[in-house]
Amino acid sequence: MAKSTKSQILQHFSKLLKDHELDKITVTMLVNECEISRQTFYYHFNDIQALINWGIQQYTAGCLENVKNAKDINEATVIYLSAIKENGFYLSKCLESSLSGYTTLLIRESICEYIEFFGNKILGISSLEPTDSKFIVEFLANAVTGLILLSIYKKEEMNVKFISEKIEKIILGKITK
Repeated sequence: MAKSTKSQILQHFSKLLKDHELDKITVTMLVNECEISRQTFYYHFNDIQALINWGIQQYTAGCLENVKNAKDINEATVIYLSAIKENGFYLSKCLESSLSGYTTLLIRESICEYIEFFGNKILGISSLEPTDSKFIVEFLANAVTGLILLSIYKKEEMNVKFISEKIEKIILGKITK
């Protein structure tokens, strides 16, 4: 029940984002929209920022379970980037707010998790020197985060298939061949 209520609060928050700037949405507006008590909101979230944090996790890191079942990194990247693309409106509203830097960090953390999983599964980067594996993960996470942010800021359609094919080539060392 708690996850369902949290999801409903997030859905109503996303609905409010269509007509309001994120920084202008208050708990009062949200509880009125949801038809819940303030106590119910605060039972699930400490504040609006906690809701945003949970929402971004749902829209990014939440797709990691689906990604883990992919047959290869290309399929995994398509699944991951498609989830980001599908929730682009929510993410763009968060990026347009005073929480832009925080949102960027949450997106990047999610991408790091994704890259660590596939880096270990496909390339065995965990067997490298810790500083080398950390560098690889951070370098790729920053690059992918940059691509995502650029498409959101420019309001351009993200070509998921193209990006996933290029990422796979880079990760497997086939980009120059």
